[in-house]
Amino acid sequence: MATTISNPPYNMKWQHPFFAQSQERFILGVPPQSNANYAFILTALSKQDKAVFLLPNGVLTTNNKEEQAIKKSLIEKNYLEAVIALPDRMFESTSIPTSLLIFNKKKQTSNILMINADSLAKEEIREQRGQVGSKSHTSRVYKKKINVLPNEAIKKIESFLDKPGDEQGVSKVVPIETIKEQDYVLTPNRYIEMKQEDIQHSSLEKLSEELNRVSAEKGAVKLTINRKMANDLGLLPLIKLLQESIETSKELNDAFKDEGVSLKTDNIVTLTNSKTFKIEVKKWDKLPNLIIMFAQMWKQVMVHYNNEENRYLMELKDIMLDKMFKQI
Repeated sequence: MATTISNPPYNMKWQHPFFAQSQERFILGVPPQSNANYAFILTALSKQDKAVFLLPNGVLTTNNKEEQAIKKSLIEKNYLEAVIALPDRMFESTSIPTSLLIFNKKKQTSNILMINADSLAKEEIREQRGQVGSKSHTSRVYKKKINVLPNEAIKKIESFLDKPGDEQGVSKVVPIETIKEQDYVLTPNRYIEMKQEDIQHSSLEKLSEELNRVSAEKGAVKLTINRKMANDLGLLPLIKLLQESIETSKELNDAFKDEGVSLKTDNIVTLTNSKTFKIEVKKWDKLPNLIIMFAQMWKQVMVHYNNEENRYLMELKDIMLDKMFKQI
């Protein structure tokens, strides 16, 4: 049985083809133009009986009504065979969490195998060099922590795919009816029985100190941005998460006010309806890395435009001189 294996561009905007509703690949629904994730899935399944996709976790819990309808149809048609939630920080370029979705239009059971690979991962430190900017930046070696799945973890996952079974904290064979009862949510942790372990917490003082350190780094740069611009740039989901973090900090301050906990609750993003895009440096004792990166990128772009401008100025100057000589 031929299999399509794909890691398509994530959350890519696209345009509906003419008469999309009449195309065979969109018989289960037409994905929204704001996100092509499900368009890739439906296109592959229209050509192959089996497909494996590496996609962001948003496909598992989407709130978009078109995507929800397609996801529901894929489950009810019994096309989805397995969902493997991968650890975050598996990519060197982004920390976005992803999952493997395995589709099989010829599967023999009415179950979906759920796997959570978090506990199987190991941390690895990789060295990188700066890719853009000055020589001091490109010559600098950065160390980045990456999560990887060792060979034994991969073999373990393969064994579950060959012979689906339940393992506490790792896997669960879930009937489709159970997934329907859970409103078609495909997040493996919703179904897998997790191991109960005694968690050793850090002290409140230490946690407060670390949280405020991270908060200070996040708040080193404040952004004021037009609401529509933020939406068009795809920033609203992140801004919402940042705002939720602030609200959580406020709640914790109230809950632990008698314990001496005082978390920072500074707003680092302001949405406005005016035509505004403003970046404000809040931490001057140490220039934030974000501003350094922005300055290097700005420098490169300005050099390009300045060189282009100078070419046109010189050409215009030559024309002017030519006209002056002709008038003599």
